[in-house]
Amino acid sequence: MYSQSLKQTLGLKILKILICNSDCRVVKFLQDRRIEAEFKKVRVGESFSTHLLKLLKPMEGKENIDIKGSYMILPGNYIWIETESCTSCKIFSKLPVIVESISYVESSGVVVRLIVPGRLFHRHLIENLKKAGLDVKTIFMKDYVDYELTKRQKEVLALALKLNYLGSRRSMKLKDIAFLIGLDTSTISRIIRDAVKKIVKKHLEE
Repeated sequence: MYSQSLKQTLGLKILKILICNSDCRVVKFLQDRRIEAEFKKVRVGESFSTHLLKLLKPMEGKENIDIKGSYMILPGNYIWIETESCTSCKIFSKLPVIVESISYVESSGVVVRLIVPGRLFHRHLIENLKKAGLDVKTIFMKDYVDYELTKRQKEVLALALKLNYLGSRRSMKLKDIAFLIGLDTSTISRIIRDAVKKIVKKHLEE
């Protein structure tokens, strides 16, 4: 059972922090090789972490990659790197936090977006990072909002895409989709509108 004081601090939060002096091997690799890339996914671990990056332009001299660990060059300008965890990833792996995304801003540092169970865990995280010698700043913390699509929204959007309703040249009308699903036109319009709003909000907040 949680104490009353702890209960008052619980509640899912979205947290975005900036680590100014990260010792991430992947970031150092990108800096040293002057490679432009985006972090797409990162699986953090106490000993090793896996990074999926999207190269913004094809990388030259692939045979000279000198990062410690293992890597794979994948079709579509993706690179998969597994290497020793940096200080922050080791801390993330030990605490009740979920890493949603990581990005690198050359002039600032590493930006991490996380989900935490409440304000108390935010303070605990920041304390641990600073104790480990990291220069960390909180960009924002706000309530977590679930932007996942419902089953019905996915069904309607999938059909709208299949029938090219969302294309530049529509071959079907909204009433046709409504007829196929068995709902009225106004309901289908609302479902599509709400689904698109969720998708846009989710990507704007990342």
